[in-house]
Amino acid sequence: MIAPVTIRSWRRAACRIAAVGALCVTTLGATAKADDLETSAEKDLGRLIVPLLTRANGIDDDPLLAGWVQGIGANVATQSPRRDLLPRFVIVGSDVANALTLPGGTVMVTRGLLDSVQSDDELASVLAHETAHVARKHAVRQFEGNLIFAALDLALKQNGYARAANATSVYNIFRTLNKSREQEAQADDLGIQYAYASGYDPNGLAHFIRGFDSGRSSPLMRYLATHPAPADRIEKIEHSPLVRRETPELRTPLVKGLEERGLPGLAEMAQRGEDPLAFPARRAVAIDPSLTTDRALIGEQSDKGRKDLMATYRVSAISDPLQQILLINNNIGDLRWAYLAARAYSIQNRADDLYARTLRVLRFAPATYDALAAYVGRPTSQTVLLDSQQGREELQQAVRQARAATGPLRRGADAVIVALVDLNNHYLRPRGNSEPWLRYSALEGTLRYAESELSRADKYSGQAWRLLAVAQIRNYQARLTDLVPDSDEARRALWRRQAERRFGGTVGEVTGLPTGDATVRAALAVELAKTPAESESGRGATAWADWALQQKGTPENIATAMRILSLDLEREIAAEDRYGIGREQSH
Repeated sequence: MIAPVTIRSWRRAACRIAAVGALCVTTLGATAKADDLETSAEKDLGRLIVPLLTRANGIDDDPLLAGWVQGIGANVATQSPRRDLLPRFVIVGSDVANALTLPGGTVMVTRGLLDSVQSDDELASVLAHETAHVARKHAVRQFEGNLIFAALDLALKQNGYARAANATSVYNIFRTLNKSREQEAQADDLGIQYAYASGYDPNGLAHFIRGFDSGRSSPLMRYLATHPAPADRIEKIEHSPLVRRETPELRTPLVKGLEERGLPGLAEMAQRGEDPLAFPARRAVAIDPSLTTDRALIGEQSDKGRKDLMATYRVSAISDPLQQILLINNNIGDLRWAYLAARAYSIQNRADDLYARTLRVLRFAPATYDALAAYVGRPTSQTVLLDSQQGREELQQAVRQARAATGPLRRGADAVIVALVDLNNHYLRPRGNSEPWLRYSALEGTLRYAESELSRADKYSGQAWRLLAVAQIRNYQARLTDLVPDSDEARRALWRRQAERRFGGTVGEVTGLPTGDATVRAALAVELAKTPAESESGRGATAWADWALQQKGTPENIATAMRILSLDLEREIAAEDRYGIGREQSH
């Protein structure tokens, strides 16, 4: 079971500012209004907030993925009725699948989210949802409300009305959560319209949400959730007329969009009222008997690692609502509390990142092993067999490293939750004596211990993730070559169209290479801002996945780009074969 993952938007970003609330009150006091912020003030607020949120994880400006996100984002943003402020899309280097919208129009998508989407349509639906937040100024509205309640809380405490301040804080917690769910539902409705009008399938949002196994949650957890329940969201999305597309007229925008993306087979599916995002069934391939023992071992070790992570998941299920309550129910009049709250929030986010990354390795390693093992015993090139062997060894190492991360990750997460519980209990403590300061000193030590343990987990998890990514490049390289053989001119032409759409003109400079090799070469050239010839200079007999590392490429991003390309090709080839179309396009 994996942790519930939602498209958490602006409210967590706005609430985080409460942890440094004194700064915000001072900076924005002259411009904040109870009912609205002018666009110029909203932009100023965004310039204040964005650096605070990107400091820990940084912005991933790799052109391989940034161009993909910004291109799709620009398409859906044209549908926003708000012309004074259009969204700006950036990638944050967090491993938790998340997207958030900030005042000023900055939409952040995490690196983990890009590893979770399965198509352009899923990404477009997520970005359309966030664009709706910008269009309706949800981030600013929520920030205004939290700022007003923070100022009221501070004023009441300073005037001796501690109980009234506590009641105000509790009210603001439930007001914020209720308002959040309302605005998320509104963003879903508008996002469907924006994605549909842009030529993408708005059902991508339902596919994206369904992709997560959110498990079962208690009534309290569901009530505290900032989004409507996933099942309720999916049901509502799938009942939208723009998703159901029961008439040919309603199918026209999507059909046109798929044709413009060079996917005539999927366009035909949409025209017939079928789901173009559905995956074709894959033929099961038996693993060579010589690999049975190793495959059983990697499956066993992955299962044990995931069981070890369950302790961290249970802690995270409590920590997430505590984070949200903490940053709404703030105590900004106490500067040391504000410092420790911001630090605890940041450390908990780091624990969430490490949990997501480690779980991803343990989930994907066995499936990647099976994919690589499928080439053993089949007629294929020696290069593919060598890459298969090397990739399987890397996956075994990746699982070992991921399992090594689970212990320190659990200890770090346990320490953080102790701090969060104590910080949330601040309003029950007696004031006017030394007890809060003694508690704060203990919390300082607790947070230092958590940071130390998470640093150890980060080392192991980072190595595991890198090994998995390199093995995935080897897999997608062989998969693309197998899917699009050089001898099939129609499929080769289809691959070239789709690769050029993702990697630009560099694909046209790649000649004489199998499809998989050419894809890695083109992706690496985009990453390094070099021509394909320059990116290959000096490679010799080095395998492409290893060469990407030597040239300081980012295997995780190359693997993601290759995965999306291969999924598009699989769906399109299955559709073209089904309807007998596309062959004439090779001439």
